[in-house]
Amino acid sequence: MSLLKKDELRLLWPTYLSMLVGSILWLYPIFYVFYFREIGFSLTQIGFLASAYLIANILFEVPTGIIADIFGRKFSVITGDILMGISMILVLFSDNFYVILILFFIRGIFKTLTSGSDEAWIIDYLKFKKRKYLIHEYYAKKHSFMSLGMVLSGILGSLLVGSYGLGIIWPATGLTILLSAIVILFQSEYFIKAKTKNKIIGIWNHAYKSTFYLNNNSSLKLILIAGLMITIVIAFTSEITWFPLLQDLGLKAEWIGYLVSASFVIEIIVPYFMKPTIRVLGGYKKSLIIAVGIQALLLSFVLFAKNFILVAILYSIIMPLGLYRIISSIIFQENIPDKIRATVGSMVNMLNSIMSAIMFPVVGFLADKLGPAVTLSVSGLILIPAIFLYTKIKDNNVPSVK
Repeated sequence: MSLLKKDELRLLWPTYLSMLVGSILWLYPIFYVFYFREIGFSLTQIGFLASAYLIANILFEVPTGIIADIFGRKFSVITGDILMGISMILVLFSDNFYVILILFFIRGIFKTLTSGSDEAWIIDYLKFKKRKYLIHEYYAKKHSFMSLGMVLSGILGSLLVGSYGLGIIWPATGLTILLSAIVILFQSEYFIKAKTKNKIIGIWNHAYKSTFYLNNNSSLKLILIAGLMITIVIAFTSEITWFPLLQDLGLKAEWIGYLVSASFVIEIIVPYFMKPTIRVLGGYKKSLIIAVGIQALLLSFVLFAKNFILVAILYSIIMPLGLYRIISSIIFQENIPDKIRATVGSMVNMLNSIMSAIMFPVVGFLADKLGPAVTLSVSGLILIPAIFLYTKIKDNNVPSVK
């Protein structure tokens, strides 16, 4: 089994290297809950920080997605990465909740410059090069390279946090984002600038066409609704629940990196076996349903895991199962025309952000009041209706496994 397909490395090496570089010191998601608990924030407050970031996504996702479609995805992605890197570093210089809340909101604005545009950039480029078969490889490798970076990030993060304290996570994460922006400069782009004299009219026309298409494609609507349920589960199974549970069972902050690294080792390996496994299971649709079902079952077991070892094992299995989102993305992209790909992607991201902005403070509150274990177990029930919706996707709207 070849790890790289024909022309894959030649066309996509800057993207793959950028993914690796951009995650090698991505310490923020591993340690931020520990950092904010250390400076006195409750889980509810941490949930509001996540919500502020996502509210910014809601307000700016569609405008920046449309701008990327009109003015270029490469410019949008690189600009967003640079500004995000700077805003991440600035968090280090304050322990005031409201100042940090504002910084999270600002970082959320900058993130919208990259979300939707990064995938549209690569997919349109591969189609232009007549290498559509590499789209699956792009999504699989994207996760693998980022996972490899996270393995290294967990190990390096534990060493850095043990030596310099939790504050090191902000400059380290900011630096890795800036380096990623430099590397991605070398990625080629296929882009046709929109020919419209009035850019404002062009933006509104683009938004209208994208909304009309999204509303009239039944498969996209099913994926969208199921995706919103998955978004709720992501909030319930985020660092706000897993890491406090592990910490309450005796896990020290500097140890969490090693556990995260171990779980990402699995995520590096799994994508290379995804396509053969998907074939055995009967295609993308059936594989998606099975993977979500297994995750729902395992989440219900968290309530009964009363020691650190069992919780760590469940975490290491459940988190890699999130790879089913790759399959969902492939089906989603198959149903979107090229000219509105980034805009539709941004609209979906906006809706997911609305749901997440609502749920993160709720999850933080539930974790504070009911405990992280109960909160995690509830999320398994939410996956059941998502499974039902995935079964309703028409087979002719699902790409074949090549």
